[in-house]
Amino acid sequence: MPYIYSAAADIHYESGAIMRALVMDYPQDPAVRDLKDEYLFGHSLLVAPVTTYGGRAREVYLPKGSDWYDFYTGQLHRGGRSVKVDAPETRIPVLVKAGAIVPFGPVTQYVDEKPDAPLTLNVYTGADGQFTLYEDDGVSNGYLRGEASRIPFSYNQKTGVFTIGARSGQYQGMVAKRQFKIRFIKPGDSSSDNFELADRSVDYDGHAIKVQR
Repeated sequence: MPYIYSAAADIHYESGAIMRALVMDYPQDPAVRDLKDEYLFGHSLLVAPVTTYGGRAREVYLPKGSDWYDFYTGQLHRGGRSVKVDAPETRIPVLVKAGAIVPFGPVTQYVDEKPDAPLTLNVYTGADGQFTLYEDDGVSNGYLRGEASRIPFSYNQKTGVFTIGARSGQYQGMVAKRQFKIRFIKPGDSSSDNFELADRSVDYDGHAIKVQR
C-alpha cells in the first residue's frame, strides 16, 4: 500500500503514471522503444506478464542502465540483456531495480486502517537510490488543500548510509511518531519471504535520521 499510494500521488502532483512503458524511464536504451509485453509499476518494479498458455518461464529484457533483482529469489541480473525468469503457476516475473527503496506495510483493506503500523523499507543495494513516501488522511479531499506529508528516503551505495529525511507537510490525524524497519537487500535475498525481516529499526519523529548499512 505505501508504495502504490506514493506512486498514485506522483500521478496527481507530477503528471506521472503508475503503469509505465519502459521507454519512459530508459529512453537511452533503443531495445525498449517497441517493447510491448513488459512494463514498470512505479519507477522501481518491472513486471513481465506470462502470455503463453501453460508457460512456466519467460525471457525478460532488462533495461540498460540499471541492475535488477528477482523479487522472489534475490538473484541479481545485469541490465542491457535478456534473461530467462521462472514463472511458477502462482506468480509472474517481477524484478526490482538496484538502488530502489520500496516501502512495505501490513496487509490492509483501506488506507487509514492501520496508520501507525511500522513500515518496512527494503533497500536494494548496488546503486544509489531515493524514494519519497507520500501520506494523507486517506478519506477526504484535504490533499487538494495541501494537507499531506512527504518523507524523503535516500541511499548512498558508496558509504552504505541510508537517510530518512525530515518530514514536510502535515494533515489531520497524522501519526507524529512511527517506527521504520530497514532491510538492506543484497544479491540472493528474497524480498517476498518475510516482510517483517529487518537489519535496523528506528523510531522516527519527523526529524532526519541516518542509518549505517
